[in-house]
Amino acid sequence: MRPRMLLLFRLLMVLASLFILASCSGPLAKIRKVDLPKEKELRANWKNYNTYCLGSRDGNVDRASAMLFQLKDDKTIQREDDWREVTSDQMASGCASFLSHSSPVMQLLGENDASFGYVIYNLNDGISALIIDSKTVRLFYHVHPKGP
Repeated sequence: MRPRMLLLFRLLMVLASLFILASCSGPLAKIRKVDLPKEKELRANWKNYNTYCLGSRDGNVDRASAMLFQLKDDKTIQREDDWREVTSDQMASGCASFLSHSSPVMQLLGENDASFGYVIYNLNDGISALIIDSKTVRLFYHVHPKGP
């Protein structure tokens, strides 16, 4: 098999495994594109949320894949260890540098369409979430390989 076909096959197998695992574990949370809040509004008001950045594997947020804006309430978004909490304007700016105008603002909705927050991500990546209970969702994020 050519290397590109092998990579595509592996990616499809990982995604298929995630969806099978997710469907066996519980109901999927909704991830829906929203018009408001706008991306710039979320970035400007990052301190109003529990904000996280998914950096590269070495933890560099300047090569980020996604930003998560969790509402500050009693709800929880469980996520992988690769997500770093945003703690400064400089970190928020560095993380947001990957964003383009085409990046969607997606709302995470749990049980009974309760809002958990927002995520902005690279369109080439895969994202899904499971409802654990009425106050908890589990976010799964798969970074698409970049470059050759």
